[in-house]
Amino acid sequence: MRGARLPPSMLEVTSRFKKQYERKDLEVLWGALLKVYGSQDLAEQAVRENPQVLNPSYSFCNTMLASKEVLVEMMGKEDAMDVMLKNPAILQCGPSLDTLGPDEIKGFANIRSLGNRLFPEEVRGYALTALIALCLFPVVGVNVPGLEDSPLLQIAKPLVGVIFAVAIEGSRIVIVGSIVKAKVAGDEKQKKAIEAARNAEQRRMGIKSR
Repeated sequence: MRGARLPPSMLEVTSRFKKQYERKDLEVLWGALLKVYGSQDLAEQAVRENPQVLNPSYSFCNTMLASKEVLVEMMGKEDAMDVMLKNPAILQCGPSLDTLGPDEIKGFANIRSLGNRLFPEEVRGYALTALIALCLFPVVGVNVPGLEDSPLLQIAKPLVGVIFAVAIEGSRIVIVGSIVKAKVAGDEKQKKAIEAARNAEQRRMGIKSR
């Protein structure tokens, strides 16, 4: 992957990293982001949403490219781009994304995007940690003696359910809307993207395409 010179706005972002990196390492990542997002404006938007995608300690160019490939195969270019802009950290996952379904990926992207809108950058990490802890608490709690019947666990279970239901069902509404729109407009390109996403999901479930 060939590197690309970072614009001043991105140099400013990297200057806030706790560790200082070689310019060439940052430029390789920036080149990968330009390729993944297709334009400087979208790449900069992604970095502003999550600066760590430009951090060599957390991001790798080959992983970014593989992540986009999986997302596009799974849900089509338009939805993949929407997910990558809402949750740029998805590019740090690589081929393992194929073990998840498109609804789950979109749900997490919606949650992450909502969190970024609600919390300023300086407290965003703490808020995300709290959200992850909340989501994991019901899983851990049922396996810890003395917690399975605690009032806190009884409150956390439905709360986590509501959070994921809102995020995932919101994604389903978008998917259904896209299908209806494609059928009404006769958009063959969109139909093919939807069909490709459906076939990819069937492969993950072990169902042969007809």
